[in-house]
Amino acid sequence: MKCSVIIPYAFSTERAVRLFHSLENQDFCKSDYELIFVNYGRQDSFEEYIAKNSANIRVRCFAFYGRSVGEAKNYGIRKASGELVIFLNGDEIATRSFISGHYNTYKEIGRPVMQFGLTKLVFEDNSKTAGDAAEIFRNGIRYWLTEPEKYGLDKNKSYYFIKDIRIKMLETYRYDFDKVHYKMIFAQTSNLSVPMECIRRFGGLDEEFCGQEIEDWEFGYRMMKNGVELMYNPEVAVLRLYEKENFDSKRYSEWQTNLDNMLRKYNDKFLNELTEFKSFFDPVRRERLRKAEPCKNIWLEIYKHIELSAGKNLYAEAN
Repeated sequence: MKCSVIIPYAFSTERAVRLFHSLENQDFCKSDYELIFVNYGRQDSFEEYIAKNSANIRVRCFAFYGRSVGEAKNYGIRKASGELVIFLNGDEIATRSFISGHYNTYKEIGRPVMQFGLTKLVFEDNSKTAGDAAEIFRNGIRYWLTEPEKYGLDKNKSYYFIKDIRIKMLETYRYDFDKVHYKMIFAQTSNLSVPMECIRRFGGLDEEFCGQEIEDWEFGYRMMKNGVELMYNPEVAVLRLYEKENFDSKRYSEWQTNLDNMLRKYNDKFLNELTEFKSFFDPVRRERLRKAEPCKNIWLEIYKHIELSAGKNLYAEAN
């Protein structure tokens, strides 16, 4: 088996079905990849749906109720048989060349690498969405999605997408990812591929971390410390329907604890700059900054600042 696509999902059978159909219609040989869906939410009808509709490709569904997303990903890894592991979230939609883009690039490079692709955040054209996502809209240009039915969306509605904010992060370097210092921030385990041999040698997701961003950063950082290069693949992208996120005090507290745990685990002063991101998840400070500077994206500004600091520190050390 060439590729195993691991898909943790929870609470949305409809979106899991939509993702399944996008992965069913890939331009990659159907006998060369498998789909592993891990439900870490609650019982649903998705497995029954797959039993009736998955004749063309190998699909396996596993119930792992009440677990974290990291635990679900690791469970999927244990069930996978592919040479290359590709992670996707259950609320995304794969473009037709998604799997071939990951696998063909991996083979062309000829050495163990992690590849990440970007996410196009898709919005239904209505006034409610525009109000909820005003801060996101400031990050880029809207692009209309043609033939939405190809992605399992309602052909009678209009949709548009905005490119991933990580494109904005890369613009400083003119898309030269080698110049990025804090690469682990890009290692989000969705639209991320890793050779199975690297996972077997260096481990999967650390289940001590419950916050999704931090467990991803830790995973990417661990791989890179062991010599596995992280690279940006502009040929692979996914779509994700917009859903408003809740940055409440509980999420901030969990995120802060996980980041502190990561800093203690590695005791690397280079990582200390990451504490600046706490302001993004702090709901009180986040709201204050939004009111004071409504046209500024907090996450992007923090990222630019820590990258600039890293560059100055390296220059100082060299002299």
